[in-house]
Amino acid sequence: PGTVLQEEFLDKTANNFLAAVGVYKKSLSFSYVDSSTGDFFSTSYPYKERVQALKTEFQRLLPREIIIQDSLLSEDADIARFIDQQDSLLVNRFPDWSFDIKQSAERLKRHFGMVNLKAFGLSDESPELFTAGTLLDYLEDSVRSLLLHIRSITVYSKNDFLSLDEAAQKNLEIVSNLQDGSARFTLLETLDHTKTSMGARKLKQWLLSPLKEKLKIESRHENVETLYRNQGFLREMRGLLARILDIERLTARLAMNKAHARDLLGIKDSLAAFFRIKERLNAAEDLSSGPATGAAAGRAARLWTVTEEGTASLKETYALLDVSICEDPSILLNEGRLIKKGYSGELDRINLLKSDSQHLLNQYLKTEKERSGISTLKIRFNRIIGYFLEVTKSNLHLVPSHFIRRQSLLNAERFSTENLVELESELNSAAEKIITLERDLFLEVREKVKSCIPHLKEAARNSAELDCFASFAYAATVHGYTRPVMTETGELSIFEGRHPVVENHLPPGEFVPNNLELKPDGTFFALLTGPNMAGKSTFLRQTALSVLMAQAGSFIPAREAVIGITDKIFCRVGASDNLARGESTFLVEMSETAHILRTATEKSLIIMDEIGRGTSSQDGLSVAGAVMHYILDRIRAKTLFATHFHELTDTRHRSLLNLSMAVVEKADDVIFLKKVKEGPSANSYGIHVARLAGLPEEVILQAGKTLYQVAPAGIPEKQGRRQEELFSIDDVILRELKELSIDNLTPLEALNQLYKWKKCIDSSEAEI
Repeated sequence: PGTVLQEEFLDKTANNFLAAVGVYKKSLSFSYVDSSTGDFFSTSYPYKERVQALKTEFQRLLPREIIIQDSLLSEDADIARFIDQQDSLLVNRFPDWSFDIKQSAERLKRHFGMVNLKAFGLSDESPELFTAGTLLDYLEDSVRSLLLHIRSITVYSKNDFLSLDEAAQKNLEIVSNLQDGSARFTLLETLDHTKTSMGARKLKQWLLSPLKEKLKIESRHENVETLYRNQGFLREMRGLLARILDIERLTARLAMNKAHARDLLGIKDSLAAFFRIKERLNAAEDLSSGPATGAAAGRAARLWTVTEEGTASLKETYALLDVSICEDPSILLNEGRLIKKGYSGELDRINLLKSDSQHLLNQYLKTEKERSGISTLKIRFNRIIGYFLEVTKSNLHLVPSHFIRRQSLLNAERFSTENLVELESELNSAAEKIITLERDLFLEVREKVKSCIPHLKEAARNSAELDCFASFAYAATVHGYTRPVMTETGELSIFEGRHPVVENHLPPGEFVPNNLELKPDGTFFALLTGPNMAGKSTFLRQTALSVLMAQAGSFIPAREAVIGITDKIFCRVGASDNLARGESTFLVEMSETAHILRTATEKSLIIMDEIGRGTSSQDGLSVAGAVMHYILDRIRAKTLFATHFHELTDTRHRSLLNLSMAVVEKADDVIFLKKVKEGPSANSYGIHVARLAGLPEEVILQAGKTLYQVAPAGIPEKQGRRQEELFSIDDVILRELKELSIDNLTPLEALNQLYKWKKCIDSSEAEI
């Protein structure tokens, strides 16, 4: 699974990763490679973070196969339990002696042809080496080929990117939804307007690994804006990108001698699009002006960074492929139809002989007809006896003596001659020579193209990144996104923000935008109250997604925004039992909360929805309050904290901002405006939501009575009417009466209905 190269077994829009896991000293070493593209990465984590690190990496990468240090599985129960829970993962246990940091270092030096590995940020004791060399060895043994397309290794740390732990990746539904795990109703589906497979894979990587460096983020925004402000140019670029094939995977097959003639033709056609893109970017002075104009050509040039040396090499490769590979080649080496006419004089000469074969056969047939006097004589061919002369039964008396009988049929006889055998031998020899020569010429061409692999990979990377910029620009155009202002002050201000996914699946203009302003030196903790179905969860998630999008390089769904660069996003929403692990809903909830409180920093964004709901009201309120104060006083991270514990709104803290979902009470109904407003909510309107869910009216009525009975005596509502007043007995009977179809009632049904109403009225009066 982790070493497959066949196109039919690969997802065009996803990487196919093979990973390696081991422990060196006090570090977890984690490396992974996609043999189909040549992407090679390595990182390390402190040993105490090993389980959470693997959860995060596996959720992000979805590796198909791993090799793991045997003692790690045998001696670390937490790691063994985690690996055992991974469905559809091929696990290879390797003995400890196969993981050797010195041998790994030497293996990498040999592969990359380097004296040392400092260029990759590696020293001889870097823990990343521990698994990287072993992984490379295993891959080379598996594919049985040199890995020429793996040109570098990217070494990164957890601090290089915005951190999205396993829970955040799942709950924000970035690349897969919570329902069936598909990309439907995800951020990826909303933003993915890429035209190439390489771009689709790169976009997924960007969304799961947003940047943290302000200059790099703004560089991506600049590139997106260049395309966004020039719609005609954007359309042209997207059209050219659509002509580019999956060069990353074509190059991998080329490097491992698995590329066929159509692969080379695909490379040639893609190169033609490359050159046109570069030509248009170099001539970008004609870009229309916009707010950030003045150096349009310079900004456009940043979209394509292939070196002049690389471009020259690519042009040589294109010229070679253009004259050598025919337009509709075979994918097999033993069928011919590989080399274009004019590339080889010898091949052209033999082809001419073969193409004249029919003429030679016709000339011979004419001679034999004249000699024998058999006017109906024919030359035919089959795979068993080759070429033969066919004589009908009526002309057998005319058969000359030099005819040699080969086969008898019902109505004819088949013959051969010495001259026909010689002619067949010449023709067959020509066909065999053509196949052999074409194969040799093709292999020669393929070997020459392999020398261009580094530049092909460079062009592929540029194409993928340009495709991502174009995808972001197109999404900004069709969805009305805006460029955020990035800052390192920690501020988070979003004016008329929207949820990108929810908005995308609603009619235009129907989504209700909302504002948010959090400042590190002011109110950075927003306590959000309000009823279910009023839009709290949507508001929480859209805030996190806007920050993620901004740091990935995209514009965001808002009128205006100032985004303080965030180091980690935590999303503690919803919970479910994990029976396989023996964990209850509340335990899962508390485990995720504990992880947040241990690892969040002042630069983090914390999203918490309904902390404490998995236990009793008193316990839940106590835990939620304690967590809230810990974040306010100790962590001081930007936080959106949704709760149904209205007692928390009485908290007085200079950094706490009370927000709620606006509600309008009208007659016997409640209207959710989906609008966030300052101040706490009056109540949760849970009974109204129960009615919307379709609970029987008798249940709704009883719930209203119970609420009145258990409500604390003498404590008035902060505002608005009590919930039970919204569901009086009169309302229930009037609503049922309006819905009653009298013409369709039998006398008995009518009597039963009257009896039901009378019973409800009597019961209500008895309790007053």
